Amino acid sequence: MAVVSTPAVSTGAEGLAGVADSYGALPTIGALPRPLPTALEPIEHALAAGRYQSPLRYPGAKSALAPVIARIITSARRSRDVGQVDLLVEPFAGGASTSLRLVGSGVVDRILLADADPLVAAFWQSAAEDTERLVDRAHDEWDRFVRPGGHAGVERWDYWKAWEPRRSTQARNRRLGAAMKCLFLNRTTFSGILHGTAGPLGGRLQQSPYPIGCRWNPDALAERVRLVGHLYDSGRLVDVWRKDWQQTLADVPEYYPQLLPSRVVAYLDPPYVEKSSVLYRASFDPAYSYHGTRRAHSSKDDSLHVMLAHYLTKKAQFRWVLSYDNHPMLTEDRWLYARSRMTPSASDRALLGVSQWTISKRLVTTRYTAAGRVGKRSADELLFTTLPPATVPIDDQLREL
Repeated sequence: MAVVSTPAVSTGAEGLAGVADSYGALPTIGALPRPLPTALEPIEHALAAGRYQSPLRYPGAKSALAPVIARIITSARRSRDVGQVDLLVEPFAGGASTSLRLVGSGVVDRILLADADPLVAAFWQSAAEDTERLVDRAHDEWDRFVRPGGHAGVERWDYWKAWEPRRSTQARNRRLGAAMKCLFLNRTTFSGILHGTAGPLGGRLQQSPYPIGCRWNPDALAERVRLVGHLYDSGRLVDVWRKDWQQTLADVPEYYPQLLPSRVVAYLDPPYVEKSSVLYRASFDPAYSYHGTRRAHSSKDDSLHVMLAHYLTKKAQFRWVLSYDNHPMLTEDRWLYARSRMTPSASDRALLGVSQWTISKRLVTTRYTAAGRVGKRSADELLFTTLPPATVPIDDQLREL
């Protein structure tokens, strides 16, 4: 069992302010967080009830887990304590496949996406607010560079890998450029990895049977981006925040207090204990991934997991569902999730209304694509939740720990 220290104070996300500003990725799409629409408009897009809605590929993304999360939330909605989930918050949005699936199928009424990575946040903000401009840019990239492939495709990949916006460009246009960088690299890089040393699909010589454009279907991508725009226009996607997980969880009660404690649920799919620094450490420690630099006193990965556990088990003011890789440290370490209920301080219980909810724990087998592997692999995933324990299913799919 790994030994984990007490939580640190900061994730270092503050150091990304300059990067975020250069990309035009604001903390929220508008000047202020968007209020909840008073009336729900119907979702009228063919992809809403489909299996794949996200325009982004994410390493370790598990579409098979979304129906399990949907089942847990649907079961909780039958209880007096929950009843209705007006808002699902995803602080580690990434590819946002679970949020898109749950709002499209009607399990939750609205979603709010947040990501600390300015590149990812810029993509979702542009997809929501500048939908057709992003669709047009993506079609242009496909026609001129991705479809021809070969040297032209790799040269364009190098262009986007090195791309930085001009400061003189209008902020909204800088954001659109960053969104295109995110989409291009995500669809043309090995395993969709945005940061680090992963190279273009098909290799630099493009002699592979899987060339640089093999994961780029222009028509399908356009419709997926349009789905995001439709959800935003209809009020089903409330907002996209460029914030880290801690700021997101703290700001939801400030801007949507009417939903506390049980009409808003957070779904968190953080970087996993295994390979988190290789695949997507930017979600926890975004400064690590930009300009080839890292903070002089960068937190160890373990302490980042402890910070999240500390907040969820002691500070969270609304219910949450958390998915992780099946690592023994998570259920054995007292600084993580060894305890069976939340343990807020007396002052947080009195002043913030933090509850001492039971933490239910389940084991789920999923299939997903992992970096460095061909095809899909099966793996056990841990699910933790503070939804009413009597409603959390126990069966062959959701095995009790």
